[in-house]
Amino acid sequence: MMFFNTYIGKMVQIELIGDGDKIGYLIDVGPDIIVIYMEKKYLYVPIAHIRNITLNLDKSITDSPPDLTLQTGEITYHQILSSAIDRFVEIYINNNQSIHGYVRHISHDYLVFHSPLYQIMYIPLFHLKWISPYQNHQTPYSQVLTQLTPSSPDPSFALLPNTFEQLLKDLEGEIVCFDSGLHANKIGLLQKLDLPFAELITADEKKLHYNIQHIKNCILFNK
Repeated sequence: MMFFNTYIGKMVQIELIGDGDKIGYLIDVGPDIIVIYMEKKYLYVPIAHIRNITLNLDKSITDSPPDLTLQTGEITYHQILSSAIDRFVEIYINNNQSIHGYVRHISHDYLVFHSPLYQIMYIPLFHLKWISPYQNHQTPYSQVLTQLTPSSPDPSFALLPNTFEQLLKDLEGEIVCFDSGLHANKIGLLQKLDLPFAELITADEKKLHYNIQHIKNCILFNK
């Protein structure tokens, strides 16, 4: 992907799968992730979600570029996620679903995310379209840091299954919601896994089967 190097420091337009276009300055490129600067924040975008990229020639956009730091080309998706643990970040999953909170733990193919609104969320890495860290002094909704910041570290995370599939298997018999519970038919009893589907029974006893590859996050309701 040497062509990316010709775009470093320049304004580009990126079409993302599941999130439309992003216009900003290309800051750095790794083997599986890029960094762009737009609207005074840095977005770390997995390359797997980029449909296409091109130079942006729209002169009406007047955003100033940041001061460029040393570009290594060695950043990776996993490194970025690891450095984001316990930092206040914004993540984007899909369908205008931007979530603010803290990365708490990274497993093999999913992460544990603490949101002040949703509490603990399990998010498959494949569905994370981008992540953007806030400044160190910023806190969710301008609240006192200790009010919304999760305690760290939590040793229970080390006991979690390695894969999202195994996690759902462990949640059989629990009340959960998929995809942030934005639709009533995605809230219910996780009856069982019959791969690649998960059987969910809703409050009105409707039985639905969801392909787990299309589940963008899972939230366990506390007992």
